[in-house]
Amino acid sequence: MAGSTTTLRVAGYEDGTEGDGSPAEIDANVKIRWVDDLLVNMSEYSTDLLKYLGGPSSFAFNQSKVEWVEDDVWNRRPALGTTPLANGTGTAFNVGTGTAHRYPIGTIFYNPAPNGNASAAEYIRVTAVTDANTLAVTRDIVGGVATEEPWAATDEVLVAGFSMDENDAWVARPNAIFNLPYNYAQVQHVAMDVTYRRMETSLYGLRGTDLDKISADTVAQQFVASEQGATHGSRWSGSTTVPAMYGGLKFYVTSANGAQVTDLSGAAITRKDIDDKLQALYYAVGGDKMAKTILTSAWGQRKITGFFSSAERLPPGATGAGISVQRLMTDFGPVDILLHTALQKDEMYFIRQENNKIGHYGQRGRPHLEEAITQATGIPVLGYMPRREDLQLPQRFSLLHLHPRKKRYGPCGMCTGHCRGENDHQNSNPASSNQSSHPSSSARFPLRLSPWLPTMRAR
Repeated sequence: MAGSTTTLRVAGYEDGTEGDGSPAEIDANVKIRWVDDLLVNMSEYSTDLLKYLGGPSSFAFNQSKVEWVEDDVWNRRPALGTTPLANGTGTAFNVGTGTAHRYPIGTIFYNPAPNGNASAAEYIRVTAVTDANTLAVTRDIVGGVATEEPWAATDEVLVAGFSMDENDAWVARPNAIFNLPYNYAQVQHVAMDVTYRRMETSLYGLRGTDLDKISADTVAQQFVASEQGATHGSRWSGSTTVPAMYGGLKFYVTSANGAQVTDLSGAAITRKDIDDKLQALYYAVGGDKMAKTILTSAWGQRKITGFFSSAERLPPGATGAGISVQRLMTDFGPVDILLHTALQKDEMYFIRQENNKIGHYGQRGRPHLEEAITQATGIPVLGYMPRREDLQLPQRFSLLHLHPRKKRYGPCGMCTGHCRGENDHQNSNPASSNQSSHPSSSARFPLRLSPWLPTMRAR
């Protein structure tokens, strides 16, 4: 808030004599009597998303490039090619790119309405895996269709079972494909220092030394920066002039990286939009692996709460009113809503908490403080040598993002580790406890946010 010295006015007698303590004189020469400690209230240091992801130390790793193994995603509803099956005697069943290996010889598929024609419902059986995208099949294996219809990419096709003769030769299932996504390690370190004389100076509004204050602020700010990277970071291997950076939600939750992305093109988001996306996730990965948390900004939270504003009821004598929806009870189970300022205002992310985590590099990569002995050289000034108390905050993080099976909205119809932050480090600065015995020492605070590995595989 804005401040003004005129609010500290003191009454006096105006008789034209200088030094009589008149209001005008005091306004020009204010003597501050008391200062409240508002400093801790001025900045937004909350890291709810970082806490949701498990904090910065969910696991440890020892390489600057971090990979993780993702198994192949099998589905009872196969992805379909542009023209899955031609009409008549066509037997080349085109499935999604690189997914034919999921359905070995003997797999039976059922199409309840080929090309929208329910009277032509058909069963087919796989007889060979032709290539990575194509299966050879036998059409209408139960003989119930007069004329086989072409299958369209929009048809709902289901795995209907598996059938082999007892004396058939054993056929090895094609190899499953393992995916090795990766992220890079990101280093965060920052130093803080104050002069020895300033360490001994009593300053208004501080409950400790000046180094304590800037240390606590810096720690909180660095955790916020890590959280912002988890949201908006773009994976970058680094160059001779620019350090490496880990990728966050913005990088992994894209169509190119396997996520389902929906753009409402400026239309207002509705409850149906959210239910449609949850349903799509349910069909894609099943109820137990689907995303169960919606990350959203303030306007998205308001839109969701607005869906239920008509349900608000006030009892007689009520002195308060209003609703805030923190959890949606859906047909697919409860879905929590996490409101956070880190997110872009016109986006929502649907993620699964278990598939996201942050790790630190080795042991020294944990967020921590270090003391470094430094001494400036120069001519004594006012009777003291310009010695300094230094504090360094290095950290090293990486984001582990496991096969992103999440939804991201954008635009959504809006207007157009465990470390708990500052308090964990408030009293951990060696400078405040050692300054008497080591007046020329510095506190180096390497807060190493090790390569952060976000595993974002909302399944």
